Amino acid sequence: MNRSFVLKVFGILFLVMLMAWALTYVNSLILERKMRQEQSTQQVASSSAGYQTILGPVLVVPYTETYSESILLADNKTQRVVSRKVDGKFYVLPEDLSLNGGFSNEYKSLGIYQVLMYQLGGSISGSFNLAKNLSYKSTHADGLITLHDAYLSIGLSDPRGISGSPVLKWNKQQLEFAQGSSVNAIGSGIHASIGNIDATNEKNIPFELSLNLRGMEQFSFVPIANTNNVALNSSWQSPRFDGSFLPETKTINDKGFKANWAVSSLASNVQEKLLTSLKTNTPQTFESLSVGFIEPINIYSQADRATKYGLLFIGLTFAGFFVFEILKQLRIHPAQYTLVGLAMALFYLLLVSLSEHISFVWSYIAASAACVSLLGYYLSHVLKSKAHGLVFASMLTALYGALYGILASEDNALMMGSLLV
Repeated sequence: MNRSFVLKVFGILFLVMLMAWALTYVNSLILERKMRQEQSTQQVASSSAGYQTILGPVLVVPYTETYSESILLADNKTQRVVSRKVDGKFYVLPEDLSLNGGFSNEYKSLGIYQVLMYQLGGSISGSFNLAKNLSYKSTHADGLITLHDAYLSIGLSDPRGISGSPVLKWNKQQLEFAQGSSVNAIGSGIHASIGNIDATNEKNIPFELSLNLRGMEQFSFVPIANTNNVALNSSWQSPRFDGSFLPETKTINDKGFKANWAVSSLASNVQEKLLTSLKTNTPQTFESLSVGFIEPINIYSQADRATKYGLLFIGLTFAGFFVFEILKQLRIHPAQYTLVGLAMALFYLLLVSLSEHISFVWSYIAASAACVSLLGYYLSHVLKSKAHGLVFASMLTALYGALYGILASEDNALMMGSLLV
């Protein structure tokens, strides 16, 4: 076998490995920019509002139990009756609970980075059955339970996202909320004072509150009632439904999405776990339904995926060079191979830098056009034929077109990439 041919083959393989190292460097830069984007998201969350989770409302009824107790004196013979008072709280969960709301979305900029935010405008309504849930009796024969002023507590993971002043309608009365949930197990949130509750007369009390809540990227709701119905909508076209409960019905189109949930207390352990958490005063994580707002095109994820095919593109181009060199008996210098490979590697760097300022589609078109034009002009001189340069430019155009098809098709990306390989 011709020695120069073998050396040429090994030289090309070495250059391919060298270009793989160059692509690794570009990929590390992409991941670094992606990390900065995530840091920007955390900074926006720390100064505005982060993920939002609503838990409640929970009716809290403080009480004092008074009873008599016999104790032995120091001589262990004489008994004395003393009066005891113990303070506690009754926790009542709603019989039914409904959340109806719509989201509006916007981007908040931090330098060149943008973070997706949402604004929820909605209402929470339902009812409490007090006669059923407050029929508590003292465990002592002569015990007496005295109820104090009750309050309604709502847990919010980030109360800074509250816009305006929420108003509560409780049994036809209009009440205002105050800061804090006043229940350690629920965590941060808001509460509204209800006043004294007469459990012997009141049976079913309806409530309703309007809430404007700002958050970032994801919204969750904990279904704590016996019957829970949630209806949410938005003009956002790329939602993600996760959590412990998926929508009963959903519609996603170019106008946005609509989703409805119907969750029964029999389908989860939320009530049991929440009541245990309230009684023991230990915060826990509960099952919830969730809506995430996904960016349809994440420039860093797309660019990272694109670099995975960079070595394939460079290898195919080098193989084409080698075929032309053998068939046309041309002398292509290794430095010319290297320059072509570096130009193709810089395509990805140009793609990321442009997409941070303009849309990903136009960034891809501009970066690929610049790369194809440069290589087409250069190769027409290297191959000593404008026709050959045009052929290579056409091949590169087809490759970049196929790559964009892979990037745009999330569901079929693996299959299309395998077929391209």
